[in-house]
Amino acid sequence: MVNNILQKLTILSAVLILILTASIGNAYEDVGVSVSIKGNVNYANKKKANLLAEKQAIISYLKRINPSAVKKACAKQLVDSRALLIRNISRKSVSKIGDYMEASYVVCIDDKKFNNRLEELGCDAQTGVTKVTILIMEEPPTKANISMILNPEDSTGVRKLRGLGPFAVFYTSYQRSIRDTIISKANQEGIKLTSLDKFEEFQKMKRSNDDPLVGVYFDVDSEDFVINKSLLKFVRSRFAAQTTIVLYYRIKSLYFDQVTRELKADIAISLYNLNSGETKSVGSQDFMVIVPEGQASVAIRDGLAEVASNAASLLMNKAKEQIRRIITTTQIPKTQPVIVTVHLNSKRTMYKVKKNLKPDMISHSEIKDGSLILNLAKGIQADDFVYGELLDVLEGMGIKIPESNIRLNGQEVIIQQ
Repeated sequence: MVNNILQKLTILSAVLILILTASIGNAYEDVGVSVSIKGNVNYANKKKANLLAEKQAIISYLKRINPSAVKKACAKQLVDSRALLIRNISRKSVSKIGDYMEASYVVCIDDKKFNNRLEELGCDAQTGVTKVTILIMEEPPTKANISMILNPEDSTGVRKLRGLGPFAVFYTSYQRSIRDTIISKANQEGIKLTSLDKFEEFQKMKRSNDDPLVGVYFDVDSEDFVINKSLLKFVRSRFAAQTTIVLYYRIKSLYFDQVTRELKADIAISLYNLNSGETKSVGSQDFMVIVPEGQASVAIRDGLAEVASNAASLLMNKAKEQIRRIITTTQIPKTQPVIVTVHLNSKRTMYKVKKNLKPDMISHSEIKDGSLILNLAKGIQADDFVYGELLDVLEGMGIKIPESNIRLNGQEVIIQQ
C-alpha cells in the first residue's frame, strides 16, 4: 500500500515537472499580419500573400524588439533567414475587396532563434544608439515567508521550523541557481544580463568564497538576510556613466510541508533604472511540485533550488517585454519629441480618447488621415505614456489593444486597434 502511494506521488511529481518545464521552454511568439495582393483569390496570389506575410512578420517582430535595427542591413538578412526563424504560418481569413485579395495570418516566430540570429548579425537590442547594460541582483527575502518543516519533531505540520535550516546553510546555492536560470532565460530572448562576479574588480566585495555577488547574503550572527551596502555603493559608482538597468529578483516566499509534501516557491522581479531612479515591477510567479515521501533532505534542498529557479524562468516571459520597452526608450534621442499614432475603428472614439487624456502629457494632438496623432510633452517617455496612460483610457472605453499591435520605433509609436 505504502509503495503504491509512493509510486503515485513520484509519477505526479514527474508529471507536474514535465508539464511546467514544457511551458518554461516555450520560446515562440505569434505575430498577426494582414497583406493585400492585387488580383483575384487564386492559388498563385495566395502563395504571394503567404510569402509577403512571412516577410512582414519578420519586420514587425524586429520593430518590437529592436526598432533601431529596422533600417539596417541585418533586417534584410533576417528576412532572408525567415525559413529558420518561422516555426509555422496559418491563414485566418482571405477575401476579395475591390481589385485586391486581402488575407490575414498568424505567424509563429521562434523567439530564441530570432534573437540568436540578431546577436550574430550584431543587431541585438542592447547595441543600438545607446549601449545598455543590464545587471542581475537580489533583494533580500522576507524571513517570515520562509516556512520549511524538516525536523522530525515538527512532522505534524503544525509548527514552523526552528531557524531556517538548510535554506540558510545552502543559501548561496539557491542564489546561483536562480541567477543562472534568469540569465539563461534572458539569453534565449536575446537579452544579455551581466553577473557582477564576472568582474575582477568586484571580487573584493565577496562576503564568502562562494558569494555569487547578487547584493544579499545571510548573516549567521544576526540570522537574517542582509544587503551588501558596500557592493551597492560600488555598483552605483562603477556604472553611473552608462545606461544601466538592474534586474532585481526576490524570493517572495518559500514553503515546504512535510505532511502534504508540497514544495513551493514564489519569485518576484522588478527593474530599476540606475540613471533615472525609476523602478518598474514585473510581478511575481510561483512554482510547486510534490516531493515523494522518504526523500533525503538533500533532495529537498535541490528541490527548493529547482522550484525557485523555475518560478524565475516563468516570470522572465513577462520581464522580457518590460526590458525591451526600457531598452527601446533609451534609444530615443532626448531632443526629439515622441509621436504616438493611434489607429482606431471610429473617428468618434478617437475624439473621446483625445479628450480623456491628461493634457500635461501632450504638447499637440490632432486627428489626421483617419488617425489620432499625439505629440508627447517634453520629458514624457513613450512607454510611460502608452502603458501608464493611453492603454488605461482605451480599456476604460472597452478597447483592448494586444501587445502585438503596439509598435515602438525610435521616437515614433504606432498603435493599431
